[in-house]
Order: sequence, then structure tokens, then C-alpha cells
Amino acid sequence: MKTLSQSLASDFTEISIRHGALLRQSRLSCLLFLAGIFICGLAFDSLAFGATPASPPAASAASIIGKDAKLNGTPMPAGATLFSGDVIRIGEDSTAALRFGDSLVLAAPLTELVVESQGVSLRDGRLQVRASGGESFTISGPFFHVSLAASGGISSSAEIRLGGTRAQVSSVAGAAELTAAGSASPVRLHAGETATLDAAGGVAAPVPGAVGTEAGLVSRLIPQVLIDRPSQEFVAAASDRVYWNDDLRSGPTGRAHVTLKDGSQLSLGSDTSLRILQHDAQSQQTSLDLLSGLMRGKITKLTRPGAKFEIHTPVGVAGLAGTDLSLEATSDYVELIVFEGEVRFTASSGQAAAVTAGNKLRITKAGAFEGPSPTSNQEAQDAKDRTNTQGKTNPEPAVTGKRRLAPLVITLTGTAAAVGIGVWQATRPTVSVAIP
Repeated sequence: MKTLSQSLASDFTEISIRHGALLRQSRLSCLLFLAGIFICGLAFDSLAFGATPASPPAASAASIIGKDAKLNGTPMPAGATLFSGDVIRIGEDSTAALRFGDSLVLAAPLTELVVESQGVSLRDGRLQVRASGGESFTISGPFFHVSLAASGGISSSAEIRLGGTRAQVSSVAGAAELTAAGSASPVRLHAGETATLDAAGGVAAPVPGAVGTEAGLVSRLIPQVLIDRPSQEFVAAASDRVYWNDDLRSGPTGRAHVTLKDGSQLSLGSDTSLRILQHDAQSQQTSLDLLSGLMRGKITKLTRPGAKFEIHTPVGVAGLAGTDLSLEATSDYVELIVFEGEVRFTASSGQAAAVTAGNKLRITKAGAFEGPSPTSNQEAQDAKDRTNTQGKTNPEPAVTGKRRLAPLVITLTGTAAAVGIGVWQATRPTVSVAIP
């Protein structure tokens, strides 16, 4: 028979065991309760704010000018992250620069597009696209497909316009492959060429005469200067004609003065390489490609609606209305000096600045702006002297180097100075004479 002490000890042990079990059950219940709250919170958060997109980001809004840019129906802020399937609408007084890795898309006013994983789908409006890096960039439409890709380290750029059942594609630099719906063979557009498409016919037709069209002539030069065109390469002489897609390359002491058909004057300094992509004096549509070196441009006043004058160099996009300027492209920076008029310069990052007469702007290789700041009399005179072809110098062997990367565009337009990019005025006609 148990003693009283043994009975009490046994009862105490049983109570302790039961208490411990209850405590463990209580702790487990508490943990399960907290876990439930956490899971419910996640579910509520997902319902309230939308689930995180399963696909990785496709692009970002590098820059927005104006207040009428919409992302999926709501205002799109600069720096917004864009995913595949996002719908972007640009209002009448706005423009947007979208960054897709190394490539850049400039959306004009009244443009609607859908972001894709490696490109965009254009629903309506106008785009300018520059493809850099190793991957191709695609622009699709309801009845066409455009593919751009850098080649040999040189960027490709194109302008695409879509309105109703007609579209127009213009290759600005490099080459673009255009495929119409129902066609198995793409049409290759070279710089300066334009093709129009119709939804009914679905046929791409490059504008004839783009390659080999006369742009002007060499007015004066200091030897030696080479002209390199697709069919031949030769040492230039005064009064030689220059054509679309001609490369002009000056030697270490060579300089050239070129008079374009619209009366604009181009002066090339030594060790300079300039390509004439396009010059249509009648429609006032001009595109140049300053690959390296120094040039001065005294541009004839542009009067036609949507007239443009573009200069490509390594670091951004700019627009201006009638000017006298100096532009220098080096391996480390691009420097712009404005003698007359005003230039609006937009870097590839989307940063923009207006440069007025008497000021300069330097843009580093990384896209950073230094300025605008006043130009000293000595700096202005030096830029003019280095492109002067009236002096005398001893001839030297011509430069024979190849083209370098040149993805920047400077736009001179006869309409009001553009915001971000001069070609994106609402009244701007397309590059081609045939307007969709």
C-alpha cells in the first residue's frame, strides 16, 4: 500500500506531464495561428496590389517629356519599370524614351505601343529605334515586322510610322530588315532608303534613287581627303560631286568644305570622317553621320513643315531650328558649340539640355552632361580655325581608317525646337515622299 508521500509524488509527476503536453500544444497552436496570419497577409497584399509579374523586366522609361504618357491607363513616371504586355500611350504634347538594354526607342506624340520581351508592337503613331549591342530588336505591326541589329559594332536605327492601313519604314543608319505579312522574304533597307506598306497588298517597296542620289559637291579642300562610296574609293578634288552614302575622310592635315544642294555649308577639320546618309533639298530631309573628328555646319534655314537636319555622333539625340554650330566627336566625348541658333540635345539616357548661341555642351562617353556653359572667344575661334579651308598646309597621306560606332543624332528642324527629339513634331511628315 502506497504511503501518503508516494501518492502525492505520483500525482505531482502526472500533473507535470499533462502540463507539459498542454504547453507544447499551446505553443504549436500559437505558431500555427501566426503562420495563418502571415499567409493571409500575403494573400491580401497580393489581392490589394497585384501579384509580382512572373516575367523579368523588359525595359524602363528612361525619359518622359510632357505630362501625357500613360502606362496601362495610368500616368507613367520617368524611371518606370516596364514588363512584357504593358501598354503605353503617348499624348499629343508628350514624348518618351524607352530603354531596352543597349537599345533605345523614342515614341512620338499620339503613339500607342505594347512592350515585348525583345522589342515593341506598334499599334499606331511613330517611333525612332536605335539597336545597339549584340541582340536584334524587333518592331512588329498589324501587317509587318521590322528587325534591327548592330553589325560590326555599328548601331542600326530606323523610323517607323503606322497610320490605319498604311505604314512606312525608313532606315536611318545601318540596315533594317522589313517583312510584310504574307511574305516569306524580307526586304533589306540600307541607310537612307524608305519602304511603304499597305495592309491590302502587303508589299514593301524601297524608294528608288535613295542610293547614288547627288547631295552636293566639294567646294574647297586642303589635301588630302578621300571619298569612299560603295563602288569606289578615290582622292577628292575640288568640284567633285558627293552622293548619298558617301564617306568623306580627311587626313592629318586635310580639310574639306562641302556645299549641299540646299545651300548648307559643311566644313570638315583634319582627321575627320563624315558620312552623308541622306540629303533631300526639296523636302529638307538631311541625315549626316559624324564618325569622328571636327565639323562646322552653317545650315540653311529650314522652312518646310517637319523639315529636319540630323547629325549622328556617339552619344545622344538633339533637335534645333536653324543654326551655325561646331561639333567634335572623340573617343571620350562629344562637344557641341553653338554660334547661332539653339540646339536641344538629348543623350541616350534621356537627359536633355538646350544649348543657345554662345554656349557649349560636352557629353562624356558615359552620357554625362558637362554644361551648358559659356564658350570663351578663344574656344569659339579655335573651333572655326580648325575647320577653315582658306589657309595653306602641306599635303599628307589620307586617312584610311574604317567607320566607328556612331549612334547619336543631332536634329536641326525648321519647326519649333523639338522637345527631346526634333523629328517628333506632330506635323512632321515622313522621310519618304510617299506619306502613309
